[in-house]
Amino acid sequence: MSLRTRILLFLFSFALVPLAAAVIINLPLVLDRVELFYRQAFLQNLRADFSDLDAHLASRDEMIRLLAKLPEPGMVLGAGGVADPVQVDQARVKYVEWINRILRDQLDIVDILFLDKDALARFWLSRNAETRRWEPTTQAPYLPQRKYLEPVLQATTPAVFLTPVVVDEKTADLARAITLQLLTPLGPDEGKPTYGVVVMTVDIGGLVRRDPGTLWVHDDGRYLSAPGVTQRSGNAFHEFSGLSKMFARRKLFMWEGDDGKTVIWVPLLRTEDDKPLWVGRYVQEKPLRELRDAIILRVLVIIFVLVVVIGIIARLVATRLERHGTELFKGIQRIVGKAEAVQFNWHGSPELVQLGRNLSVLSETHARNLQELQGHARALEESNRYKSEFLSNVSHELRTPLNSILLLSKLLVKEGQDLSDEQRQQLKVIHEASADLRGLIDNILDLSRIEAGKLLPNIEKVDLHGLLQELAELMAPQFGEKGLKLELQIDPQAMQWISTDADKIKQVLKNFLSNSLKFTFEGKVILGMEAADEPYAVRLWVRDTGIGIPEDKQKLIFEAFRQADGSTRRRYGGTGLGLSISRELAQILCGEIRVESRTGRGSEFSLLLPTECGETPQPKTLFFEEQGEGSDADEMAAAEADFSGRRALLVEQDIDLLLKFSKMLESWNIEVFAAGDEEEVRETLADESDIDIVMAGEGIVAWRRLAEMVGGSTANSILFIGLSDNPQIDGAEVVVSPDVNAHTLMSILQQRFPTDRR
Repeated sequence: MSLRTRILLFLFSFALVPLAAAVIINLPLVLDRVELFYRQAFLQNLRADFSDLDAHLASRDEMIRLLAKLPEPGMVLGAGGVADPVQVDQARVKYVEWINRILRDQLDIVDILFLDKDALARFWLSRNAETRRWEPTTQAPYLPQRKYLEPVLQATTPAVFLTPVVVDEKTADLARAITLQLLTPLGPDEGKPTYGVVVMTVDIGGLVRRDPGTLWVHDDGRYLSAPGVTQRSGNAFHEFSGLSKMFARRKLFMWEGDDGKTVIWVPLLRTEDDKPLWVGRYVQEKPLRELRDAIILRVLVIIFVLVVVIGIIARLVATRLERHGTELFKGIQRIVGKAEAVQFNWHGSPELVQLGRNLSVLSETHARNLQELQGHARALEESNRYKSEFLSNVSHELRTPLNSILLLSKLLVKEGQDLSDEQRQQLKVIHEASADLRGLIDNILDLSRIEAGKLLPNIEKVDLHGLLQELAELMAPQFGEKGLKLELQIDPQAMQWISTDADKIKQVLKNFLSNSLKFTFEGKVILGMEAADEPYAVRLWVRDTGIGIPEDKQKLIFEAFRQADGSTRRRYGGTGLGLSISRELAQILCGEIRVESRTGRGSEFSLLLPTECGETPQPKTLFFEEQGEGSDADEMAAAEADFSGRRALLVEQDIDLLLKFSKMLESWNIEVFAAGDEEEVRETLADESDIDIVMAGEGIVAWRRLAEMVGGSTANSILFIGLSDNPQIDGAEVVVSPDVNAHTLMSILQQRFPTDRR
């Protein structure tokens, strides 16, 4: 599809869619309004036929107010302390004569009933159907329901209440077939409480019997069958399909039949069962349909004309836009692909000309900036290479003297019998400062390797239960020195074995524990493990009761060289690199770190790990060889051995042995690195990947574990020497006694690394 066609379709749709939406939204509304006006007209016509009912009820409203005042209704009711029955009877006789004079021509009023304050009928009059005179009767008229009497009895001011319509379809008296009652209280207008009620029954059957063509239907579909009403057989719900659903809405509606008949239904009167009495009247639907058809036809004609006009305009605009679009597309290709400066010499409206000029300036600026960016990229790449080389050189230059400082400071503290307490304290400060500095260097190098993508996991099957137990035992003394308790909680339902890098897990958890140790002053710290939700398998966590971390600082602490605030480093120390490295290590292990903390209520750091991440490497195959010791005559020859270029790692906590073998190896021009525990071994192997010799004492690191660590750290052939009196060491290539002489050790090295003597 060509660009012009796309633009044409877009413009056409852009103009047509709002038009179609306007028609779709507004046309039904217009038709509904027309139909509503039409229905309102019929409704007004229908209400006009019954308008005299409202006027008639208004006049009866005044009449019942009069009955509540004149003549004295209290005397007739026997209220107000009147106790003489003779006086009451005389008052009632006079009241009957007065009613016959006043209501002689009011034939629609059929009953008058007086109730006391307890709603009991005390006196009533009914119109004689033959003589049309008012007479007392033995049977009281229809009494309103209690719920309609309660508000009248509680009224405090004069008012008239209207009850629902009462339909008596069994009576033969036309005057009492369809009635309603007006109620008004006695007494409140005189400043006294209500002491009774006047009930006036009004016949409205004449309204129903007026038009034989009007349909009167109960809410359940039954036709009204009161005396004098045109009798209809069947049920309205059967005659008018769907009428029951319409009645349920209790609103005015227009019913349309398949035969073209239309009936407007109105819920006109409310009956005693709180259901409406419906009035239906046939209406002429033809004028409404003709008006609808005319409106729809005119709207369609208008839409057709607008569509033609929109199509012509869209085609003209699309042709012009295609020309400029093609020129713009090709120009951008040249700018982006070849970094050329393109001139857009467009003609037409001032806006279009100005747009062409702006694009020309933009292309020139882009070409110039792209050339500068390319130069900056090359410079940045070279700078990054220099940085990596610098960090690598710094690691070699700084770690060797730092290890010497750490070793000698330990030795001086141990053997310096003549040192004063102040000198011992100074040596301790030197040792601790050197350890902190080495830790900072190690962290910086870890970050550098992570950024360069060179820190890869050593995947193996890991026993998480044993790992946590070992870590808890390792860290427990440090917590004990501070008076804190370190607990271990392992959920038995959690997965015990996963494929991951045990060393990196320990490094992350050590960082968590170190932070908890640093920022917790009372209470306890818990190291735990439990099952995790998908996509992870286990959650390793450290929970403390320390100072906590503000919520707005919880993301900040994972940034390099950042802590919760500036005062944290001054008060508690640290470089702010531990959590940053831990986060990167978690990503290398296909996991993530989460933190939950509140200020003053402690923190919980979690490491979530999957079941496996990457492939499990095959361990290096080791072999064993027995070595003997040489004679004392060969010691002089051993002193002249030269292994220049070789590097050795000594893993030993005994200062005497460490000094002995350090001096021995250095005398043969071997570069020596020292480590006192498994963590230092791991750090050294991570930084020094070209170790040739490893000598490890017994009880520091499991020899099999150490052999696997060393074997996995480099592809070079490494000589692993175990220092022990036990010759059967699983994982050691050669086992020698800690008392081995220089000649024997030189012979072992000479066999693996042949070299000329001095």
